[in-house]
Amino acid sequence: MIERFSYELEKLRITILRPVILFFVVVLILLIFRLGEITINGLHFPFLVIGTPTLATEIFLSTKSFLIPNNIPLVALGPVSIFMAPIVMSLLISFLIVFPYLLYSFGNFLKPALYPQERAVMFTFVFPSLVLFYLGSAFGFFLIIPKTFSILYSFAAPIGVTPFFSLDSFTSSLFWLTVSVGTIFLLPILMMVLAKFSIMPHEQWLKKWKEVLVIALIFCAVITPDGSGITMVFLFIPLILLYGIGLILTRKW
Repeated sequence: MIERFSYELEKLRITILRPVILFFVVVLILLIFRLGEITINGLHFPFLVIGTPTLATEIFLSTKSFLIPNNIPLVALGPVSIFMAPIVMSLLISFLIVFPYLLYSFGNFLKPALYPQERAVMFTFVFPSLVLFYLGSAFGFFLIIPKTFSILYSFAAPIGVTPFFSLDSFTSSLFWLTVSVGTIFLLPILMMVLAKFSIMPHEQWLKKWKEVLVIALIFCAVITPDGSGITMVFLFIPLILLYGIGLILTRKW
């Protein structure tokens, strides 16, 4: 029994270690390399070369110009924040790239412990989970974050103050909102899995709707970094819509 337990621990360690190694490899590539060109027979092809500006820096500059209003300066309150900005950007991009392999690794780890019908159910949800996660991440990046920034800074002119955005706040908001909104969009998948295995069937989800609303509101308040309530509302509305979609799917499932 001890040998079996040790074997499972070693297997879990490998399951976690491989995505982590791939994650940091992608981070290093983004922080060290830049996009160059190689010419073959007069044709130009993109090629990674060591140098600056790195891929992480280029992505950060493009993200900054897209998300922050033109009249709002981005201010570094210390040298550490300047150093951390491309690192946080590379961590975010690396997580988005490695997430499918992470999902696959954990699915592979759980596969021997499942019955054939349970394996079929699990792998049925892999592709929809990826689609929903990236859809949620895009929703947070392209809609929630820029809308929140523009609304919050629109109050600066009426009260006669000069607005600015700290680099630390920008990078932390960018990372946590993108990842958390992507995770929130997995709610219908979670509801269907729990209903399928009779852990929490459709009737329970429907009966506990008040508790779900309270938990959703608390969750949105915790993960929003601005503390204004605006981002919380932007997150709460799609979360409730996803809960409604999950109710419909659990009933059909």
